[in-house]
Amino acid sequence: PKKTISKSRNLWNWWYGLFLVYDKNLGYCCLMNPAFNAPLVLLMQNFFTISFLIFLGICIYLYRAKSKYLLALLPLLALSSHQFEEYVLSPLLFGDYYHFLNWAYRNAMDISPMEVALINLTPYLILLPALVISRGKSEKIFGIIFLFNNALTMANASFHIGISTAQNIFSPGMASSLFFYIPLFVYAVLFNKENGLSNKPIIAISLYGFIGHYLLIWLVNIF
Repeated sequence: PKKTISKSRNLWNWWYGLFLVYDKNLGYCCLMNPAFNAPLVLLMQNFFTISFLIFLGICIYLYRAKSKYLLALLPLLALSSHQFEEYVLSPLLFGDYYHFLNWAYRNAMDISPMEVALINLTPYLILLPALVISRGKSEKIFGIIFLFNNALTMANASFHIGISTAQNIFSPGMASSLFFYIPLFVYAVLFNKENGLSNKPIIAISLYGFIGHYLLIWLVNIF
């Protein structure tokens, strides 16, 4: 078979149509997303890094200032840390085999660079203004938005942890799921309980969040 090896030791096997990535521990690993190092993906990785650092700095400032808006920004810090872990930190520590796009590709999700941009930028365009504005105007409305968002990310956490447990292999994004997404969801439930929301709407909003996450995965798979 005809093979070519780049300077980064990545290898494309034209005969079999497989993109292979060299990992110092695993050697050449197949079933990689051919677009995982596309220019748009690399651009988004820079965005994830900068966003994580910005939200981390803002949250530290709000914490010291004892601002009520800290709670509104925590989901954005959780999101940016999750994206940073998936696309930057995991491949940096463990090799390209653990880049999120390659991990997803091995789990039957062929995510394109455009989908990376659309899926990951949309929360910043919708979630940030919704949380900040509602935080300043209505505790109950904020609580509902806060709960829905954290239910959606809790579903993402269950997705990562479930597959990682079943396969007995690290899932990029699992650490931020454990230390951000799960605690924030629990706090969102308690926050709404304190604001007088009964169990039925809390369960319903949480289910809508879970359904929204897995609907998104389904849309990625069919398009």
